[in-house]
Amino acid sequence: MFKRALLIVLLGTFLFSCAPKRNADVCYTIAPAMVDSIPQLQITMRLKADPSGTTSLSFPNEAWGETDLYHTLGEMQLLNVEGVVEKDTDSSRIILVYPKDTKELEFQYYLKQDIEGDISTRNVYRPVINNTYFHVFSHNMFMLPEHSEDHISIGMDWSEFPETYTIHNSFGSGERKQLLKDMDKEKFGSAIFVGGDFRVLEGEINGNKISLATRGDWVPFKEEDVFKVLEQTLTYQRNFWDDHSQTYFTVTMQPFPQEMGSSFQGTGLTNSFATTVSNNDMTDIEQMVYLFNHELMHNWIGHTITTANEEEQYWFSEGFTEYYTFKNIAKNHINGLGSDFFINEINRTIRDLYGSPVMTAPNAEINYDNFWTNPDYSKLPYWRGALFAFYLDQTLQKNSKGKQSLDDVMHQIYADATKGQKVDHAYFIQVMEPFWKGDFEAFFQKHIVDGVPLDLYGLFDELGWEYSPMNDIYQLGFEFTEDRKAIKNVVEGSAAWEAGLKVGDSVFSRSIWQGSIDHQVELGVLRNGEKMEFAYYPVTKAEVPQIKPTPTNGAELGF
Repeated sequence: MFKRALLIVLLGTFLFSCAPKRNADVCYTIAPAMVDSIPQLQITMRLKADPSGTTSLSFPNEAWGETDLYHTLGEMQLLNVEGVVEKDTDSSRIILVYPKDTKELEFQYYLKQDIEGDISTRNVYRPVINNTYFHVFSHNMFMLPEHSEDHISIGMDWSEFPETYTIHNSFGSGERKQLLKDMDKEKFGSAIFVGGDFRVLEGEINGNKISLATRGDWVPFKEEDVFKVLEQTLTYQRNFWDDHSQTYFTVTMQPFPQEMGSSFQGTGLTNSFATTVSNNDMTDIEQMVYLFNHELMHNWIGHTITTANEEEQYWFSEGFTEYYTFKNIAKNHINGLGSDFFINEINRTIRDLYGSPVMTAPNAEINYDNFWTNPDYSKLPYWRGALFAFYLDQTLQKNSKGKQSLDDVMHQIYADATKGQKVDHAYFIQVMEPFWKGDFEAFFQKHIVDGVPLDLYGLFDELGWEYSPMNDIYQLGFEFTEDRKAIKNVVEGSAAWEAGLKVGDSVFSRSIWQGSIDHQVELGVLRNGEKMEFAYYPVTKAEVPQIKPTPTNGAELGF
């Protein structure tokens, strides 16, 4: 009798909480819970019952590189009817079975953290739920009716959290009750939800709300400075595209501990961008400047401007995004960075490309398998595409005496994209030909399709820029075994060879700044039972042009 009365009370509370959302197709009440001394989220959902007596809810067991996400689910039960709840991990469904005359379902489930130890970029896509805060992506938080329309109205009730508990997500900040009308299910499934001790910094751009939600005590920078970078980035990017249509946008920034080096990751989501950043003195705000400018540029290049074949056009979607990251930062002096920053980034990109073992690989080799399994191919379209964009931009400006630039091409591509045009090779050639002197199709075929390096020496001579023809490029000088626990081979004559590394050395410690010629490689190895330490700069001389950061070159760039 007591259990039945308790159920009626809980059910009544749920219906009262959702009462303002009666026009929602699906309504969620989210509440904090403690189960067996483990902090969890209790999620109670109300939805229309399928008349067949079976309703399937989508909930991925594998997503965004994570597996076994069902481990994060706790107790599940139907509240208003007798029934059965089944997990179907193979099809990523939660199946509810109930009497066929049921009109509405009230279903409750618990979500918990299954991460042990500290949060890192390796496990951030799993739910983080503790006594202090939660950080969860929507695909791993909210179950959705599988057979509903693509657009539905969604209600969310957060009123059971304490008043001092921050509620913040991709759809609003500080709102205890939210109604998302005619919501695209796919966009709802690509969102971030945080709560707890997050602090929210807010501002406006042309009347549109922007915010930064972060937590913890930051070591490398002040969050107010990060928010300023965000504000500058969004302002100048939106001005460039003449697009101030987004009424709400937020960035979440979660810190994590890391002893050596720095690392960060960012994920572009609906109305939002979620970041996880190492909180130590090896991280700096310039990394945030790059991260924000690259990833937020994807709101246009990648979101509005789409490609016909993803891997085939990575030279554009990633390479041109990379170039406009450098250009947007330098042109607008974001965080005080200008022409020297631009020159340094172009020089680094040149060094990275010239040091790549797949520098001359044809574009066809940048396929799904290579891109996602081989780091050399993963970076190739970034470098090749960025330098291709740089070459086009400088050539167009020179030939038109400053009246035209690659910006004009991008604005044309954006205008066409709003009418449904996708970028592929034929379309890009078509757009470029009116701007280009000569046979652009042959030029494109040579340098993008066939992968022949651009004549940067010729470009710099033509522009009259000062540059050095021979320079250091990155060369690690050795290769790890597959398990990365030993030295597989050493390049004869390399800095690693000169330092004394040998094939077969077992590695017990390492500090490697991949791609950096300014940081020493530090290795601790075990050889014949003896511990040895090595340190060297991973460089080699090569014919690689580098622009000199002179006032004259800076003036020519116009930054």
